[in-house]
Amino acid sequence: MPDARVISRAVQDWRLAAPLVVVIAAVAGEQVWQAEQRSAALRDEVAGLRSRLADRRELITHQRREMAQVASAVDHLARTTGSLGERGAEARRLAHMEESRAETRTLVNVAATLDGGMSVMSEDAGRALEQLAWLDGQAAAASDSFAVLTALVKDRAEEVSCGVPTLWPVRGLVTSPFGARTSPYGEGREMHPGIDISASYGSPVTAAGNGAVIFAGRDPGYGGVVIVAHGGQLDTLYGHLSALYVREGQSVRRGQAVGAVGATGRATGTHLHYEVRVNGAPVDPRRYLGK
Repeated sequence: MPDARVISRAVQDWRLAAPLVVVIAAVAGEQVWQAEQRSAALRDEVAGLRSRLADRRELITHQRREMAQVASAVDHLARTTGSLGERGAEARRLAHMEESRAETRTLVNVAATLDGGMSVMSEDAGRALEQLAWLDGQAAAASDSFAVLTALVKDRAEEVSCGVPTLWPVRGLVTSPFGARTSPYGEGREMHPGIDISASYGSPVTAAGNGAVIFAGRDPGYGGVVIVAHGGQLDTLYGHLSALYVREGQSVRRGQAVGAVGATGRATGTHLHYEVRVNGAPVDPRRYLGK
């Protein structure tokens, strides 16, 4: 049989070790529980990161689709602007204008990034930015061209407007209008190709618009006469003049004196006979004269 003292010592050793075993088991259990908690938290965090990453990827995909659409629109605009630039350049050449030296500004392509260094600058976006920079330069050149052309057209319109005979050559009472009338010489009905304006002898007769003198001299019927060409097959005639102040081939300005009122030629009294001719045919001067 075992020695009673050995058995007693073993029992005492067990009693001493039992609490230690309990403590160790408790500590181990706590560590396992904490590890499980950390593992669960990590799983939740990983799931959250994956969800955020999926959202970011979806956002990037959406942005790239939008940029592709923008790039397509910019491509179309670039083609349109290129055609506009060519037309502007052609207009400048036709107007003998100096070629535009507008410089095209460039943009520095800096890739935008999300957290973590993930690039969102697609090739479409980069190309769109480059084309927008080019379009900016083309638009500036076109704006310069059309600004000058607008000024030229405005000046041309004013020049043409000044050429139209709208100014009364002399102020006075219209004693005989344009059209059919009874002849003042008792010759029955006749066609009067202009208007007769009563005015004092020697009063200055002025050009009704800008033009060039194509005749200045004497005529059996009109007496002293001046004919001014205003362009566009439009002429004016000033008859029965007592004096001529211009010569053939001379340029005259609107309001410039071309002669003086008289009664030369076939005239019954002192007055100005005034005609407007279109393609050589007389028309009613009142179509052009201001009130």
